[in-house]
Amino acid sequence: MKNINFLVISFSVFQLYDLDDDKERKEFLDDLFSFMQRRGTPVNRIPIMAKQVLDLYMLYKLVTEKGGLVEVINKKIWREITKGLHLPTSITSAAFTLRTQYMKYLYPYECEKRGLSSPGELQAAIDSNRRESRKQNYSSAIFNFSATRTQTLLPTPKIQHVPVLSHQSSCISQAPMVKKGKILLFITSLRLA
Repeated sequence: MKNINFLVISFSVFQLYDLDDDKERKEFLDDLFSFMQRRGTPVNRIPIMAKQVLDLYMLYKLVTEKGGLVEVINKKIWREITKGLHLPTSITSAAFTLRTQYMKYLYPYECEKRGLSSPGELQAAIDSNRRESRKQNYSSAIFNFSATRTQTLLPTPKIQHVPVLSHQSSCISQAPMVKKGKILLFITSLRLA
């Protein structure tokens, strides 16, 4: 069984080497695979994206030309990277997938060879990107944009008050219950003595 897996890995690796005649590609891939082997994380499987082998050489080249992974994340220029790799623009998760694959296969190499950022800076960029994404999702959930481009607030959910036993066993208070679809949310407040 190991021989079959080895043949599949070898074929995928061969495809990476054979994408073009660029001599730098061969040197890069030899160095990358050697580096990953030395650090104990050998490349056992070549990533596939849009039913084709992900060109690790071109991905690395495009990202480092833009200043490295942290800069690409901070500037949100994954669309440019996607175009540079000739991937279909219809891939909705392209940015996430490319970032994930880059982090797995290329970021340690970038840190070692180019020193464009540190793992701490990478984590800060990812966290910042998540916070911005949440803010956008929250604001789009509050406002409903109509065809005439006017903003209207979504209707306030109906709130019912139901009796709830508080943390003090003898005290019963009214807590609002928000009904949204089939999900019931209970909102309680604690009173400190």
